[in-house]
Amino acid sequence: MRKGQPQNNTESADISPRIRLLREALWRRTHESFPFPSPSGKLSDGSLLGNAKNFAAWLDEMPPQIQDHELLAGVSVLRIRSKHEFCLGHYNPHYPPGHHKALRLGFTGIRDRARGQMEKESDPAKRDFLDAVAISHDAACRFAEKQGRYVSELAANADPDRAEELRRIARACAEIADGPPRSFHAALQLFWFVFMFGSEGCIGRFDQWMWPFLDADLRAGRIAMPDAQELLDSLWIKLNFFGSSSSINSAAPNDSLRNMALAGQTADGADACNPLTFMCLAATERLRLPEPKINVRFFNGSPRKLLMTCCRMIAKGLSQPAIYNDEVALPGLLRAGIPIEDAREYCNDGCQELIIGGRCTEAHVVNDMLEILRGSVFRAETTPYADFADVMADARQRLEAWMPNDHGLPLPVTFPFFAGTIDHCLEEASPTGAKYHIHGNIIAETANCADGLAAIKRLIFDEKAATWPELCAALRANYDGHEPLRQMILHRAPKFGNDEDEVDAIATELVHHFLDGIHAHAGNAPGPGPKRLPGIMSFGLQSRRNLPASADGRRQGDPTANSFSPAPGCDRQGPTAVLNSVGKVDAAKASFGATLDLALHTSCFVGSDGLDKLAALVETFLTKPCCTTLQVNVIDRDALLQAQAHPTDPAYRTLLVRVWGFSAVFVELCPALQDHILQRTEHIL
Repeated sequence: MRKGQPQNNTESADISPRIRLLREALWRRTHESFPFPSPSGKLSDGSLLGNAKNFAAWLDEMPPQIQDHELLAGVSVLRIRSKHEFCLGHYNPHYPPGHHKALRLGFTGIRDRARGQMEKESDPAKRDFLDAVAISHDAACRFAEKQGRYVSELAANADPDRAEELRRIARACAEIADGPPRSFHAALQLFWFVFMFGSEGCIGRFDQWMWPFLDADLRAGRIAMPDAQELLDSLWIKLNFFGSSSSINSAAPNDSLRNMALAGQTADGADACNPLTFMCLAATERLRLPEPKINVRFFNGSPRKLLMTCCRMIAKGLSQPAIYNDEVALPGLLRAGIPIEDAREYCNDGCQELIIGGRCTEAHVVNDMLEILRGSVFRAETTPYADFADVMADARQRLEAWMPNDHGLPLPVTFPFFAGTIDHCLEEASPTGAKYHIHGNIIAETANCADGLAAIKRLIFDEKAATWPELCAALRANYDGHEPLRQMILHRAPKFGNDEDEVDAIATELVHHFLDGIHAHAGNAPGPGPKRLPGIMSFGLQSRRNLPASADGRRQGDPTANSFSPAPGCDRQGPTAVLNSVGKVDAAKASFGATLDLALHTSCFVGSDGLDKLAALVETFLTKPCCTTLQVNVIDRDALLQAQAHPTDPAYRTLLVRVWGFSAVFVELCPALQDHILQRTEHIL
C-alpha cells in the first residue's frame, strides 16, 4: 500500500450485485427521499394512553415504503426529538428494547398478553399501562399488514424475478401481522420494523436471538446460506439509514448508538458463538460501512477462529470490532448484585457501558478527572501541602463528591410500545417495571490526571525544579509565557501508558478509590432493581478540548485522553507497555466497564506474521487481563491527511476510524475529532 492511499477498497468482489446496488443507493442517500411524515391530530397530554394513541396514529398515517432491489420493507426511521412536536413518551436509545421478547411473542403476542392481563387487573394505573401496550402493538400489526399488502400489489406489475422477491417480502410481513415470526426473513423484517419505530440506537445480542430462526430454516431447507447472507447484508445497509442525521451529537456523525454485541456466553455458560456470528462479521468486513458498530465478546472458551476473524478485520483498518473480555466484565456485574445467568447476557449500550439488554433501563453521568487535578493544584495557594501524600489525600477527597449515597431510582419507559418489550415491564404492568435500572458513574481523563500528579511529585517535591506559584500562574495563563515549565512537565515527568510504576501507582490509587467508593456508597442489593455502577470511559472528546489547562502540560484546546487510554502522544514505549500500565488496575471493579483505545500503524501488518502479531496483542489483553474493552484503530497518518484534504473523494468514503464508543467515516467527523484521531500514538508491534 502506498503512503497516503486509503486503507480500504470501496469495492469487494464477494458482495452480490444487488448488495452493491443498494450500497451505492445508500451513498447517494436515496432513502432520504422517503420522509416519515408528522401525523395530523391533537398532541398527547403526556399520559401513557395518549402516547400510545399518538404512536398508533403515526403508524396508521405512515405510507408503506420499499426501495428498488430491497429485500426488507420499510425505509424511514421514526426519530423522536421533542415531546412538543408529537409526544410518544420516553425511551432512551442507549439501551435496546426487548428484541428477544418481541421475536418470541411477536406484536400479536405482546398485544394479547397485555389484553389478557388487563381483564384481571383492577388498578387504574396498571390498566392504563396495559391498554397503552395493547394499542401500540395492535398498531404495529396493522403497520406490518399494510406493508405486506403494498409489496404484494407491487409484485403484480414487476418482472418475474422481482415479483417473486416481493411476494416473499409480503409473506414475511403477513407472518408478522398474524403472529410471531417463524422464518429468518420474517424475524429480520420484525427487527427492522422495531428499529423503524424508534429503537434506532442500541441493538444488543443480535446473533443470539436471531440464530434460532436461521438455524430452523437451514435445517428445513427453506433457505440457502448465500440467500441468508444477502438478506443480512440488506439489513446492514438499512442500518446505515439516517445515521448521521439522527446523531445525538452533530459534531460526531454516526454517533448513532447502533451497537451490536456478538458471541460471548449463553446464560448457562456455554460458548454463544454460532454461524450467524461469523455472517455478521462477514457483512461488516465486506460492506465497509460504519453501521452497525460491532462488538465481540470473548471468554476462555471462545474459538480461536473468532479471534483471528476479528483481528483480520481490525488489520484491514475497519476499526471494528471492539473486543470485550467476559473474564473482566462478568465479575464486575456480579459485584453489583446481578445474578450470573443475567450477567452472561450482558451487551454494551449505545457506547461502551455494560448493560443487560432487553432487561434494563440505563442512565449515566461523566465526571472529568481534570477538575480533580485542577482543584488540587489551586488549593496549594491557600492551604500548602506538607508532602505529596497530602496532595493524593486531597485528590481522593475530591473524588468522594462523585459518590452518591444511593443506588438510584427506577427509570420509567413511557413509550408504551417499547415498555411492552422490556422484562419485566409487561409482567409488572408498569413503566418502571424493568428488571434492572442501571445508573452509571463514569470518570474520564484518568491518564491526564495521573500524569499531572506525577509531574507535581517529580518536579515540585522530588527535584524541586518548580514551585506551586509557578504552576498556578502557568495554568491561569494557559502556559503562555511559561513554555519552559510546560516542556519540563512534558519531558521530565513520567507518563501513564509506559509501564512506569511511579505514575501507574498514582492512577491505580485514584481509580481504585473511585471504584471502591461507588460500590460502597451505592449499596446495590442482590437481584433485580436499581444498580449504581462505576466505569472508566469518555465521550464528547471534541468538547473536552475546552477544559482549562492542566498540570500534565496540556493547554486548553489540546485533546484529552480517551477513556482509560494514555494521553494523546504520551505512550512512547509500545502497546505492550500500555497494556502493562492499564493492567495494574483491577478493572473488574469497574462494573459499568473500562475502555482502552490503541492506535496501530499499518506497517504492523506487512508480512506473513502481521496478523499473528495482532492476535498475540489481543490475547495478551484478554489473558492479562487489562480492562473490559479494547478498541483498535489501524492508522496510516498519510492516508488520513489525504482524506482531510480531499473529503469528497469517493476513495475515502469507507475509511473508518474508532472515535470513542463508535466508529465513523473519517471524512464525516468534525475537524476537532479528526485531529484527535491523528494525535493518538501510532504503535509498531
